[in-house]
Amino acid sequence: MDVDLLRNVSILRKLSDEELRAFCALLLEREVKPKERIIEEGTPVKNFSIVMEGVVHIRRMANKREMLLGRLGPGGFFGEINLFDPGVATASIYAMKTTRLAYVDYEAFHKFMESNAAAGYKIVSSMMTEMARRLRQTSARLVNTAYWSSAEGALPPRAGAPNEVPPAPEEPSEPVNPRPPL
Repeated sequence: MDVDLLRNVSILRKLSDEELRAFCALLLEREVKPKERIIEEGTPVKNFSIVMEGVVHIRRMANKREMLLGRLGPGGFFGEINLFDPGVATASIYAMKTTRLAYVDYEAFHKFMESNAAAGYKIVSSMMTEMARRLRQTSARLVNTAYWSSAEGALPPRAGAPNEVPPAPEEPSEPVNPRPPL
C-alpha cells in the first residue's frame, strides 16, 4: 500500500507518519473493472473504502431511475455512513474506469480507533467535517431541485400553516410600452 497516496486522503491528512502506517496496515486492495457495481443500494455494507486510482459514481434510485449524486476520484471515500450507523447502502457505487480501492472492514476499523484513540479522533473529526460538507451540498441541491420542480417556483406551505395563496402582483397603473419611444 502506498502511504504517500493515503496522505492525500482528507480524513488521513492529520495523522502522524506512524499513525498513517498503522492505519495503512489494516487496508486491503481491490481492482474494479469499468462499469462494475461496487455497492448496490439497499444491500448491507461491510467496508469503508478509499479510491486510490480511478473514478466512481454514486447513484441512487428515484422514480425508477438512477440519479447521479456525485463522483469520487483518488482520495475520495465511501462507506462512512454504515461505519457509524450500520444498515444498508443508501446509494449504489459504480466504477467508471478501472479503479483501485483500498478498504477495511468496519470491525477492524472500530478496533483500530479504540486502540489508537488519538488517531481515531483525528480520523473521525476529519470524516465528520467531510460528511458535513456533503450534507450542505445535498441540502443546497435539494432546495434548488424543490424550487425548479415547483410550478410557480414557490416553496410548499409550512406544516400547520394554512394554504394561503400569495397575493398577485399589482397591475401597473399605466400601460406598459414594450417598445421604447424613438
